[in-house]
Amino acid sequence: MKKLIALLIAVMMIATMIPVMAVSTSAAGDGDWTTWRFATEYPSEDDDDDDEEKTYKPAAGYTYTDEGFTIDPADFTDTTPAITVQTKDKVSVKDGIYLQFRIDDYSYAGEDGTADQWIAPALTTDAKVAPGSSKYGGGWLTLIRGTGNGSFTSLPHLTDPATEEFGGTFTNVGSTTGTAPLDDDGREIYTLEITYENDAYKMVLNGVEQPGADQTTALLNKLDANGEFYLSINVQSGVKSGQAAITILKYGNSADNATTPTGDDSAEPEANEMVVADIAPADSIEANKPAILWSPKTIKMKGGNNINFTVQGDDTWKAVATDAAVFWQFSPKKSWSYAAEDFPVFGILLRDFWMDGGNAWYCAGEIMTPQNDCQFPFSIYDGAFFGEDEEYVFIPIDFSELWDGRINCVRLDLAMNDESNREFEICFAGMFRSEAEALAYTQSWLADNTDVATGVATDAPTEPEVETDAPTDAATDAPTADEGEQGGDDAAIGCASVVSMGAVAILAAAAAAVALKKKD
Repeated sequence: MKKLIALLIAVMMIATMIPVMAVSTSAAGDGDWTTWRFATEYPSEDDDDDDEEKTYKPAAGYTYTDEGFTIDPADFTDTTPAITVQTKDKVSVKDGIYLQFRIDDYSYAGEDGTADQWIAPALTTDAKVAPGSSKYGGGWLTLIRGTGNGSFTSLPHLTDPATEEFGGTFTNVGSTTGTAPLDDDGREIYTLEITYENDAYKMVLNGVEQPGADQTTALLNKLDANGEFYLSINVQSGVKSGQAAITILKYGNSADNATTPTGDDSAEPEANEMVVADIAPADSIEANKPAILWSPKTIKMKGGNNINFTVQGDDTWKAVATDAAVFWQFSPKKSWSYAAEDFPVFGILLRDFWMDGGNAWYCAGEIMTPQNDCQFPFSIYDGAFFGEDEEYVFIPIDFSELWDGRINCVRLDLAMNDESNREFEICFAGMFRSEAEALAYTQSWLADNTDVATGVATDAPTEPEVETDAPTDAATDAPTADEGEQGGDDAAIGCASVVSMGAVAILAAAAAAVALKKKD
């Protein structure tokens, strides 16, 4: 009997322990990491844009496996891959960071090797930031430009948001090269080690110390003296319908105490809502009208790099540059699809614009973001302006020999070194069949919206001689622009390094029907 009682007690004890043991085995709880899509796609409280235009980059899903924090890739059909993996909370960077991650799936540079792409470990002051855009926030990041075979270049950058919650100018603080070990399946592995010693931050990537320690330390201490930052890994590729996925293998304060991330939480990848309309026939657009019109009546401008836009009462944008290096993009909504072959001329009407020109980037077909070999200079012939009292200039840029496929975006870069000329107005921008039709539309716009006199231009300036070679320096040492309503997306049809600049003629007399005046 005593043995039976003892056995029953033992069984009861085991039974009562089962739920406790079950709780203890699941006590890991949520892990430290999560995934985001681009910050520019999280609307602000006062953002009244159509939700249909919101989601360009679906967030990846994730799960914790015996290997670590593993990405469940999203579907990036008709867009370019971009993922952000980030700590849910700020971490104490001064206590040290050891982060090892593997590139599981990544579209490196496209079929011809020219697509822009980067992997960026980052420390940021804000959550939901998008390295490479004006929504970055403040902090440090390094752009890793890998090749997939272990060779890479890293480009450390700093940005200070100053008094703004987001934004700031990127400052490149150096460049290094290195190698990434490959696992048995040929996948690159990167290790970032951060220490704070002798009152200075030291960043080491795959054993290579990153430059700019003094500048990095000064900025990070200014942003947070305690060294509390979000830690993230950001992966972006310029390959249309490409892929990106990573696994965080180790994380801790140092190599000695780094462990495989654990957690019970998981997330499914978001659905891809990037449904692009089929290309519309050219004859659906009447003569002398733009196929795509960017104006305050048709789209909301969100700004670019170092430039802000506000809508004025006459349905124009006032543009105010906040620094010398400025760029912004015009991109169609998903419901606006027209062939670049049908509407190859980009035209923009500006007021009080006192620049000689800059660089234009074109994106069409498989090219969805500005990248190598897709930029060339545009020039404004000194003295060609509309009107008598108000100063207008119309700039047509003909991409006839460059474009193929759906029109994705046009980006303009300016070097506004003269601070007195950093304010101007944008009346509209559009895509046209020809320069003649673009000019006819401009004439009609001016007649409807201004007191500018019209008539045959008898003193139109002759076309200036312009160099035909496009610059060879590419935007691979700086992050790309915002994506979204104005952002582009990426990869490889129609690029050319030599451009006939006769296509940039300003108001050729044969097409002009607006009175011109030369600036004194």
